[in-house]
Amino acid sequence: MEPYYVSTERLNREQVMVEYNRLTEDKLITQLLEASNTMFMILNPYRQIVLANKELLKVLNVETSDIICKRPGEALRCIHAEKLEAGCGASGFCNECGAFKSIIKAIHGEIVEAECRITSDRNGKREAFDLAIKAQPITYNNENYVLLSALDISNKKRREVLERTFFHDVLNTAGGVYGLSYELKDCLAELGDEYYEIADMMHVLSGKLIDEIKFQQQLLAAENNQLLLDIRKVSLQEFISTIIEVTRKNIDSNEVDIILQHCDDIEIETDSVLLQRILLNMLKNAVEASGIEDVVAVNVILNEDSVRFSVNNRQYMDESIQLQVFQRSFSTKGSDRGIGTYSMRLLGEEYLKGKVWFTSNVKEGTTFYLEIPKEG
Repeated sequence: MEPYYVSTERLNREQVMVEYNRLTEDKLITQLLEASNTMFMILNPYRQIVLANKELLKVLNVETSDIICKRPGEALRCIHAEKLEAGCGASGFCNECGAFKSIIKAIHGEIVEAECRITSDRNGKREAFDLAIKAQPITYNNENYVLLSALDISNKKRREVLERTFFHDVLNTAGGVYGLSYELKDCLAELGDEYYEIADMMHVLSGKLIDEIKFQQQLLAAENNQLLLDIRKVSLQEFISTIIEVTRKNIDSNEVDIILQHCDDIEIETDSVLLQRILLNMLKNAVEASGIEDVVAVNVILNEDSVRFSVNNRQYMDESIQLQVFQRSFSTKGSDRGIGTYSMRLLGEEYLKGKVWFTSNVKEGTTFYLEIPKEG
């Protein structure tokens, strides 16, 4: 697409005030601008601010008269807007500015969403803004304008950086403990079984810690639409047997019995890591809900184009609980829990393109289902 021509012309203040008065006479326009906690401004075709809402004025700590006629970068005191006499939009840096590019496209009839990073110089103090921008062309009384919204996402961006750093550092630390505990087992074996068992327990627990960190990392990526799939062939009988064995190791075998009632011996194509995560959560929930000497039954049934996994426990789920099962923070185990069933549906439906549901009644107990395509 050919770049749009960008004019440096401006209207004078008197001309802009005519536009301002015309817009503010319509109470509906001002009411709509003030109906959100998002920063809004209306620009004329010369990219000058004609009208702004109180949220923008509050963030900038200015009055309306301070920013009328200015362009957005000038109102925000962008350090690049003051480099050239022509102001906002004239610097080479402006060509990479998400807000500037969005406004230009909106002037030419496009609706654009983008992110924008602005370094502001306010009274000698530098401040960084990360903004989610939306620019939309509007027409009022046969005059063309651009409605520009700006949502401050600085905290979101800062959190993303911290999360990446956190997961990287914690995984490295946990991995170090995991490796050292493995070496420690051999060193302590000579001192007796008691010391070896302690080191072995440390090794197992550090492995679980790594798994839990990776799960939280996956869940966060999934919620932010950043999770990448790794589709591979999976042999179901071997896969399910491994998952059941992992679950058995984490429970008292005298309390709950896990049985594989049926599993078709086929290969499917899916993301095995996500599938394992979902099924482990299903089994974990079923075991935790079960009573002493209960049986948890696992079935894998092949349909024409899909595979259905089911995990049943004998306990009935109260209706009040059933209505809240897939909510993000709901849990029957306390306020610090509640991610398991939510993540099952998120990963199973949004990423594996399947369906997750459950049934519960007094006679048959509670069964969770996952049905996914045979080919991912």
